[in-house]
Amino acid sequence: MIDVDITGQLIPNLLTVLVQLCSTLVLFLLAKKFLWKSVKNWLDARADKMQSDLETSEKAKQDALSDRENAKNQLNEAAKKSEAIVEAAVKEADSEKQAILDKARAEAEEEKAKAREAIENDRLKMVDSVKKEMVNVAMDAAEKLIGSKNGEELDRKAIQDFVKEADSHEE
Repeated sequence: MIDVDITGQLIPNLLTVLVQLCSTLVLFLLAKKFLWKSVKNWLDARADKMQSDLETSEKAKQDALSDRENAKNQLNEAAKKSEAIVEAAVKEADSEKQAILDKARAEAEEEKAKAREAIENDRLKMVDSVKKEMVNVAMDAAEKLIGSKNGEELDRKAIQDFVKEADSHEE
């Protein structure tokens, strides 16, 4: 059988433990003397860089929110301006429509007045023509009855006066 010293294996040698503790202390002191400042500076620089990046990102976030708000305000302003432009265009179109309708009504009234005037002129011409024809018929009838043309001018005047008098009684 193999002879194994279990107690020697379980309990460490005191000299070995002291040497290991001293070497660890020496390593720790050397690391603190030569490495600690540079590692601490590197860690501080890294922390500063991280803080700077955080501040930059926060500022960028705030700028983005501000730009978003500005864009929203500009969009609202543009919408209001477009509504105002559309409203003004509708009002202008309505006023132009009304002006066109008023002009058309005025032209129609003018045409009616011209037509009435033309009808009245034609009626007066026809009345004058009828009067002249009546005078001529009366003259011809008087000439046939009387048989002479002595006072044709006087007769014509007398008949015209008679027709005028008859017209004044009709009106």
